[in-house]
This record gives sequence, structure tokens and C-alpha cells, in this order.
Amino acid sequence: MQYTTPVALPPTAITLHPSDKIMMIGSCFAEHVGQNLSHALPEGDIDVNPFGVLYNPISIANALQTLMDGMIPGNAIFRGRDGVYHSWLHTSHFSAQTEEECSASITSRLSFSREMLRQAKLLCVTFGTTRCYRLADGTIVANCHKEPQATFEEYEPTIDEMLSLWQRTIAALRVYNPDVHICFTVSPYRYRKYGFHQSQVQKAKLLLLEEELVKNTVNNSYFPSYEILLDELRDYRFYAPDMLHPSDVAVEEITTRFKQWAFSPELLALAEQNEKQWRRSQHRTIV
Repeated sequence: MQYTTPVALPPTAITLHPSDKIMMIGSCFAEHVGQNLSHALPEGDIDVNPFGVLYNPISIANALQTLMDGMIPGNAIFRGRDGVYHSWLHTSHFSAQTEEECSASITSRLSFSREMLRQAKLLCVTFGTTRCYRLADGTIVANCHKEPQATFEEYEPTIDEMLSLWQRTIAALRVYNPDVHICFTVSPYRYRKYGFHQSQVQKAKLLLLEEELVKNTVNNSYFPSYEILLDELRDYRFYAPDMLHPSDVAVEEITTRFKQWAFSPELLALAEQNEKQWRRSQHRTIV
């Protein structure tokens, strides 16, 4: 008897070799898989979430456009009610006590990631939800930074709106880096705060969006991380204690499947060697 329902990986559309650059951008799932990959790849070959964790397709597209432009909008940095300076495009990792410190942190990372995007052989994009929050002027924020709820309006973009934005974003990326391959994924994390039905509706929209973006092209592809967790690893032992996030074991399994899908034999061998060295470095001698 076979007690799982294996998810077949699509034909390999991208093969990564040693020294190829990777950028991962999107939800906390991209963050976790990206961190696992960073242990397998040489230092400087992967850039994970240069704006911090982003969840919705509009914020992710805006972040990529900001990287290509090389500057952030003038109204992005603001002083929050906590007295700290934040950016509407970034998570709190870039927040600081002064506007100058906040701007310097953002500019430093922007410069590095802008060049990484120009060199990247693979851009891996993970959408988490379609739900957005926007300001009165229409700006979609990447993070609310615990500002008053009245500051924002909840917004649910249509598939056509997201598709149009991403078609323009992909066209710009092809000019900025003609060699980049774009891999889309959907985060398997479900949003209980929206209700499980609404969470599934949003995931369905994201799956439809990505289906349109990868259709009839060899330059865009889809990796089934969502299906691997929900259909193949269909057991609560593969979830974190909150029963919503994937467990470390699940993230490691999906990372392994991703490497098998995208890495050349040479890069797989190098990754195995680097991971062994990283694990040894985590062992501490007890005195």
C-alpha cells in the first residue's frame, strides 16, 4: 500500500548551476524556504525578501518595481504613532528611531538587492493572500506597522487587476534582466482570521492568477509547494503547533523537492556539502 498521494513535479524549466544567483520574494513561506536554501548555497548567491515578508501580489509587484527604479517613493517613510520611523513598502526590520537611520537601512539593502535582481538566474515569487490594505490616497501598504485601523481600507483586487499589473511587471523584468526565469508559488499557510472559506477563495484566486502568468511561456513556471503540503504531506504532524503554518520538517521537505527540481547535479552536490558544513557549525561544545 502507498499511504501518500505524491505530487508530481512539472518538467524542469530552469536548471541552476554553481554561481547562479537566486532572489526569493514574498510570504513567510518564501522566507523559510529561502533561509533553508541559504544554508545550501555559497554566501552571496541568494537574496531572500529584500523588503521583508510580503504577502499580496500588489505589494510584491511594487517592491520589484522599486528595485528596478533604484529608489523608494518620497512618501514611503513616515513617523508612526510609536514615534518610530517606518516604511509603507517594508516590514519593521527596516524601522528606526530616526528618519535618516530608516532611510539608510533601506537604501543599503536596496542597492545590494537591485544588483542581485539584475544578475538573478531565478526569481522565485510566493503569493500568500489577495487581501490588501490601502491608504486614503490609494497606496497599497506592505505592512500596517500597528497603525490605527481607521488609517486603512481593506481591499480585495480582482484577478484581472492583479494579472494586468503582473504582466506589466514581468515585461519590465524582462528588460531589466533578460535572462531571469520567474518561478511562482502559492504559500500553503491558511489565514484563519479571514475564515477558512475566504482563505481558500483567496488561494484559488492566486492559483488562477499564477496559471495565467505561466501559461504558454517557458520563461515563467509554477512550483507546487501548495499542493505538496496539502495533498502529499496531508497530516497535522507536518504543521507547526498553531496547526496553520508548515512545520520545519515540511519546509525542509519542500526545500528538498525544490532543489531536486531546479538544481543541476553539480549544484546538488555543492549544496549537500555546504549543508553539512552549516550543520557542523551549529553544534556547540558543552564545557
